[in-house]
Amino acid sequence: MGDPDCEPAVSLALALTEAEAVRAWLLKPAQDGATSLDDPLVSRVLTKLAIVVDTVRATVTVRRELEQAGLLAAHLSDEQVRELGRRVAEATAGIRS
Repeated sequence: MGDPDCEPAVSLALALTEAEAVRAWLLKPAQDGATSLDDPLVSRVLTKLAIVVDTVRATVTVRRELEQAGLLAAHLSDEQVRELGRRVAEATAGIRS
């Protein structure tokens, strides 16, 4: 294959549980003990998948925490929720110092 940056892209829409299942399956070692991380191309894909899964999981967690605190978050985009979570984390880190 050529340069991955020049190849056509494929996008998939997966539920978070499906993406986590694919990630876990790809990380399982083969019978010979080799892992998919041994293949540089698969390793890059796993890294991208991990970033997306972790971002979605963090967004869901922050949104849930906001709602449990009594704040309406349904009108906020995922990006706004992540930004708010980042700002709260920074503010509380300053308090703990």
